[in-house]
Amino acid sequence: MRFADWPILLLLLLIPLLHRWLLARNRPARAVFPLPVERKAAVASPVKALLLLKYLGWALLIVALARPQTSFRQTERTVSGVDILMVLDLSASMNIEDLGERSRFEIAQETMENFIKGRQNDRIGFVVFSGEPLTLAPPTLDYGLVLKALRDSKIGVLRDGTAIGDGLSLAVSHLRNSKAKSRVVVLLTDGDNNVGQVDPGTAGELAAGYGIRVYTIAIGREGKVKMPIRQQSPFGNPITTYQWFDNALNPELLQGIAKATGGRFYRVTDESTLGSVFREIDQLERTEIKATEKVRYEENFQRPLKLGLLLLLLELLLARGWWRVLP
Repeated sequence: MRFADWPILLLLLLIPLLHRWLLARNRPARAVFPLPVERKAAVASPVKALLLLKYLGWALLIVALARPQTSFRQTERTVSGVDILMVLDLSASMNIEDLGERSRFEIAQETMENFIKGRQNDRIGFVVFSGEPLTLAPPTLDYGLVLKALRDSKIGVLRDGTAIGDGLSLAVSHLRNSKAKSRVVVLLTDGDNNVGQVDPGTAGELAAGYGIRVYTIAIGREGKVKMPIRQQSPFGNPITTYQWFDNALNPELLQGIAKATGGRFYRVTDESTLGSVFREIDQLERTEIKATEKVRYEENFQRPLKLGLLLLLLELLLARGWWRVLP
């Protein structure tokens, strides 16, 4: 609460002075008797009540003239966001457990989830691929939708293989018409391109043509690794066996895509490294936010003005009407 014309409140100091002047002006004449005279019980006079109504009415009018105001602070945020497409490899080799006790897929899934939870004001989409690509969530601010799509993704749903070019080109198609300040693709894979209709190099050139940066992540170790094969026994118990798998990566391909688009290439061979990679990407692609604070004032003089006029009108009616005939 504030008063726009606060000096007017100084007029409230005149009310006590006015009261003393009215008392002096209306003081009745007094006579001095030499002998004591029996006094009658004083009759309650309405004069004090009328004066109180009058003074309160004047005080409220003075408060109204001082223009009491309530302030409201409004913060306007100008957000220049980032559009991000997360592209995750769901080929069978993502089941390999060579980064720790969990599979490549489980580690990548959890790390991506933490990355999404740490973003604000950015549209995020989610694309998966193996032998074919699939959009699970278009770029959106509904992070709950993206997180659900990430958690529900499973290996073995799509045709097997590693179509890096198809997955990247699908992500580019979602971002090419975006008006965001920055457009980014984060592509995570553990293999070399071996199927698909679009060459990965061509997809990278397409991303570069639209000004889309691509951060490529090669996850897992190369060479002979053990692939878990999970089955159920005749009694319904899960059984896990392992077979050797020749894991092939093409770091040069991913490096070329990242370089052509102005992004970066990361090589991940353990769980902690993947977490640090996403933290670095999070710092590189930050949303620009400009906040402008405005203060709006709302006039509140109507209530004291109405109440003051009402009290003065009531005082006038009582003084000219019913209380006038009281003894």
